[in-house]
Amino acid sequence: MEADRWAIGSKMKRREIEALRSQVSCAAVLEQARFAIDIKESTRRAVKFRRGGEIIIVTHDGRGWFDPLSDAKGDVFGLVEHLDHVGFLEGVERVADLVGFRTHETGVAACEPWRRI
Repeated sequence: MEADRWAIGSKMKRREIEALRSQVSCAAVLEQARFAIDIKESTRRAVKFRRGGEIIIVTHDGRGWFDPLSDAKGDVFGLVEHLDHVGFLEGVERVADLVGFRTHETGVAACEPWRRI
């Protein structure tokens, strides 16, 4: 995993990763992965998502998460790593794909704003 974190430096600058982290919530990743909100067991500070027997709780205004059935927890990149069983580099790329983020190498880093339809 540490090797993956170093490898990302050649594709994205740290500020681009931080911008991406601030623009994609854990809830968006879970909705994309077909998790549903458990309204009865959610609070404003902790939103519970379920998919079959899996449970993920989103905290910190959508910026953090944890799995109550294991020790897994983290940010949006860690969530993708956990759900998709991929490394950090692949996780960053998948999060970037959610919002159309372009890396510094491909031109100016840009992120299309999310639009509700």
